[in-house]
Amino acid sequence: MIHPVYQLFFILTNSLFCMAAIRDPTKRHIKARIVGGYDTSIMNVPYLASLQVKTQQYAMHICGAVIVTKIYLLTAGHCVTELSDDKTKGSEKYTVLLPQDYAVKYGSSYAEKGDLLMIKKFFVHPNYNFVELFNDIGAIAVAKDIVFSKSAQPAKLPKGNFTETSAQLEKFTESRVECKAYGWGVTTARTYSNVKVVALHLVKTDVCQKILAEKKMGRVDNETQFCTLEEKAKKDACQGDSGGPLYCNGVIWGLVSWGQGCARPGHPGIFARADVARRWLEDVVFHIPLPGCSSKVFMISGLKNICILILNIYFILFITDYLSK
Repeated sequence: MIHPVYQLFFILTNSLFCMAAIRDPTKRHIKARIVGGYDTSIMNVPYLASLQVKTQQYAMHICGAVIVTKIYLLTAGHCVTELSDDKTKGSEKYTVLLPQDYAVKYGSSYAEKGDLLMIKKFFVHPNYNFVELFNDIGAIAVAKDIVFSKSAQPAKLPKGNFTETSAQLEKFTESRVECKAYGWGVTTARTYSNVKVVALHLVKTDVCQKILAEKKMGRVDNETQFCTLEEKAKKDACQGDSGGPLYCNGVIWGLVSWGQGCARPGHPGIFARADVARRWLEDVVFHIPLPGCSSKVFMISGLKNICILILNIYFILFITDYLSK
């Protein structure tokens, strides 16, 4: 029989290990919600994926992403960056997140389910403005091919040069085409949230700019962004939906970027232009060599966790030796 003191030691060390493991290494607890929308199926949006932060025991949704190829996905630039800790660089400086701390899930209506892939590399648009969120475009390269199926397909992105795609966006705005934004509801480690969709309408950039100026919300860059606006209805994408798609007439035209609050009538929602993102992918990202990648899904990190693991191994060896006598 194992001595009670050893039993207590084993319980305490394993408890400490588990407590350390479930901490979110980035301390980012982001709620994700489509406001004023309704549940839908991943079959209706098979190009949608979830960017998730990893912990020792689970992964948690933080942003949407759009499948482009078997290896690459698009998302918002602010989803893969954070403010630099180096205060001497100024407030506009940022650092790219560490790929090993994050993962992508795809192929399920639930962000917590689906197939999980490790990430090889994050990319950020070279003209990304961390403060004003101009060129709010990021990309993800996963470590293993996405397996295409009815619930996982590459998105159709706008074709043509800047003039052609800008003209098409203008037509959508004038004709009040109904576009749809997709994202996941509030998520935690122990609840499942179905993907949601909300219908939105584009608004002219000059109208959007005027509203933003009046409300002192910021600016919009016509060459890299566009706006949606619901004058009366409480409908919008929200935090955590960032990086997800805006679907108009069979094509992904926007990536959820920012707004003030969520679903406030008369407050525009700002989207990064997917045509700009597509040209950046083809001209730059696809030509950048990818690094090797570890196959480990959840790596044990931190001196505290390593010490506790060593103690547990030592204890198991000790008990094995004790019982064999």
